[in-house]
Amino acid sequence: MRAAVFRGPGEMALDELPMPEPGPGEVLLRVEACGVCGTDHHIYAGELTGGVAPPVVLGHEIAARVERAGEGVTGLPPGRFCSVDPVLGCGVCRRCRAGLTNLCPDPVVVGYRRDGGFAGHLVVPAGKVVPMDESAGRAGGVLCETLACVLRGYDRLDFRAGSSALVLGAGTVGLLWAQLLAGSPRTALVQTEVAGFRREKAARLGADEVIDPGAGDLAAAVRERLCGGADYIIDATGEPDAIQQAFDLLAPGGTFMIFGVCPAGREVRFRPHDLFQKEARILGSKMPPGTLGRAARLIESGRIACEEIVTTFRPLDAAAESVAGFADARDEHVKIAIDPWA
Repeated sequence: MRAAVFRGPGEMALDELPMPEPGPGEVLLRVEACGVCGTDHHIYAGELTGGVAPPVVLGHEIAARVERAGEGVTGLPPGRFCSVDPVLGCGVCRRCRAGLTNLCPDPVVVGYRRDGGFAGHLVVPAGKVVPMDESAGRAGGVLCETLACVLRGYDRLDFRAGSSALVLGAGTVGLLWAQLLAGSPRTALVQTEVAGFRREKAARLGADEVIDPGAGDLAAAVRERLCGGADYIIDATGEPDAIQQAFDLLAPGGTFMIFGVCPAGREVRFRPHDLFQKEARILGSKMPPGTLGRAARLIESGRIACEEIVTTFRPLDAAAESVAGFADARDEHVKIAIDPWA
């Protein structure tokens, strides 16, 4: 079986691996496609090391079909289209017992510590297989995990009807956030994005106004459009400078969600007095704790424009280049997916 194996920072190559075998309670999946995530790039660049155990096959945004079920597995017949919940908690800690596998102190994540989707096949526990309707397509299967992450953040946001929102960035995550917020009873939804073709997508997918943060006075433009500031700000860039710039745009009583993955060690400065004066909230959101089923149903409903976001499928031998050059592709692609059979 061919697979793109991450060996350490800056090292990723195609290898021939043995075909994995499903054990009791496990399922062998044939990978249809696997998305390239910014987290994969952070791992490749050595910016994210916690929970990562090379050599390992990267890839956690997986669209697949059931090939064979292990002993004791029912309800997942061969050929069943599906996505995968990649977060396997330890199952015994306090967080796991509360259903918060995303906060497990020692998780095993598919594509981090356990072989992931940049390969022809992989094995996962049956309980982590999320069946999907064929209508979702490969793009829907690829986006299911990311949308599940966004749903987790949306739940934590506790969005109030009649509020305004500012989304920083219009990559995969930003466009998914925009579609959720566009369907919420809001007063205005403004989005920022430096890449022109992504700004066009954001406008099509629900933003009331899309601003280039590098052109003109961003603060003035946002305050004018949102009556002085945003009730909710969601960072989908993972860029500390963007977060820093946006803090002052939060309206009194507002909520700032840190959603994009910033490189470890980078810092943002704020004045506690300002948070006090505004009675502001700062939230984080990380990984999907059992929200993939809801994400699958939302995709199947047709409410998420998956084909607008997954803009290209590349062969397995392009996996290393796609992961390494993740940021360089933003001017022509949103989500790049790897097809191991192309």
